[in-house]
Amino acid sequence: MTRDNVPAPVQPPDPAPVPQQPALGAGLTAAIAQGAAQGAARSITARLVDKFLTHPPDWLRALWNALPRPWE
Repeated sequence: MTRDNVPAPVQPPDPAPVPQQPALGAGLTAAIAQGAAQGAARSITARLVDKFLTHPPDWLRALWNALPRPWE
């Protein structure tokens, strides 16, 4: 065989990088923070809904009364 017929050597592809694992307590800390934020949001939402449904402000009542009724 001559040199012209020898195939060029093929380099294997680089292996995929290994994903970094978070620190042991990082996932737990993130879960606690997310749960606290969700609990606070639910609490605020519940208070707002309770307040506006039992004693709506005048501007909300006026807006509601200004809307056309579909049955009229």
